[in-house]
Amino acid sequence: MALPLCLLALIHAFLVNAADGNETSAGRRAGWVSQPDGRGTFDILWSCLFTIFLCTWVSLHLNVPSPHETYRHQFSRKARWMLQGIMAPEFVLAFATGQKVEATRSVEDFKPLALPGQGRPKWTIRHGFYANMGGFVLRPRESAAFPINSKQLLWLIKRGYVDYPNLSAKEVWDKSKADGFQKSLTCLQTGWFIIQILGRWIQRLPVTTLEITTLSFVLCTLVMFTQWANKPLDVESPTIVASTKSIAEILIEAGSAASQPYKQTPLDFIDNLSPSWLTEVQPHLRFRTGPTMRPLPRFTNDRFPVIGASPDAVFLFLFTMAYCGLHFVAWDFDFPTPLERSLWRAASIAIAACAFIFWVCETYQDGHRLGRWERWAAKLSTSKDGRINTMEKHRRNRRFIPVWEVIIMTPVTIVYTIARTYIVIEAFLCQRSLPIRAFETVQWSQYIPHF
Repeated sequence: MALPLCLLALIHAFLVNAADGNETSAGRRAGWVSQPDGRGTFDILWSCLFTIFLCTWVSLHLNVPSPHETYRHQFSRKARWMLQGIMAPEFVLAFATGQKVEATRSVEDFKPLALPGQGRPKWTIRHGFYANMGGFVLRPRESAAFPINSKQLLWLIKRGYVDYPNLSAKEVWDKSKADGFQKSLTCLQTGWFIIQILGRWIQRLPVTTLEITTLSFVLCTLVMFTQWANKPLDVESPTIVASTKSIAEILIEAGSAASQPYKQTPLDFIDNLSPSWLTEVQPHLRFRTGPTMRPLPRFTNDRFPVIGASPDAVFLFLFTMAYCGLHFVAWDFDFPTPLERSLWRAASIAIAACAFIFWVCETYQDGHRLGRWERWAAKLSTSKDGRINTMEKHRRNRRFIPVWEVIIMTPVTIVYTIARTYIVIEAFLCQRSLPIRAFETVQWSQYIPHF
């Protein structure tokens, strides 16, 4: 008897509440409801973090992985480079620019091998990128296979050890797993982010330090897309280049040039993949992050750019200084405390100064690596032939990264790392106390013609 009474009581309460709700709703009806004015802290964080993720993850074009390498290893490598892109995006841009310059040089080197009428595919910048990222793997007779870059491939073709690759630029691009949706999403998000910043600037609304930091990633990403525009993305299956000669036969026929033991691949005497973190830095440290197998099963992504005197070098220098100068926009921002503002200013100056010192040292040393200073000095010398031979010998024996550069760049790197770390952390810490107008949104209706 108690159970039916309870059910009747519940039904009666439900009907009474429904009737009251209908009466309340009938008195408070509404049509179109606009969004609340302003934006919240979560909106700022989400917009910036999503943009930074797209800029540092989607824009990365890494080299071909090792054979049978697991997805976990590939993912962790890309995550490390993403972290490097967050801490120093201008250096990732320098790597991209160096790879573009090397690919462009290979086009000039291969021109005599693909003249019209020879029936060979034209060597393009896409071929250069593909070769230098480990897209061609040499498989000698009775020897272990290993990747070869454009310089090594050119040397092998000229001496008849391998055939010219019958691979068109379209076939190279077919190996790319470029995701049009990801790139389109990145371009749309970064474009909208730039428009938002411009709108806030025009309407004199405060911009946060996190948004300024994110804007620096956006600018670096847009330039990286242009530098890596012809580099295939996420290639997993390289092109096998077979040779009827064994490595031992190739080295013997190369003569005294190949007499020294190799460190990376048996073709080190052609190009030893220097300078790079793997060849110049890691031997002096107690840990390794690159492959330990020899010959190298893949080309690492840390080869330092040897750009030389080219328009790309000038462009990279100007853009790097512009990137560093972007942090000065927040010079007079309203920080939570005066100390944080002073530290931001000091960090901004330190980043710009370190970048400038780095460029001065690298430009000077890059001239020695490419023999630029020796050629200029030879033009001013009276005994040209003997002087050129002597300078060329000294240039080949000179270290890619000399001791003096290590002494200078070590403290510069430490200062830059501390300053950059503070910039990244402070960009988030400032969110705890922002000017009230920072939460106002841009009134886009002001830009829509109306009567």
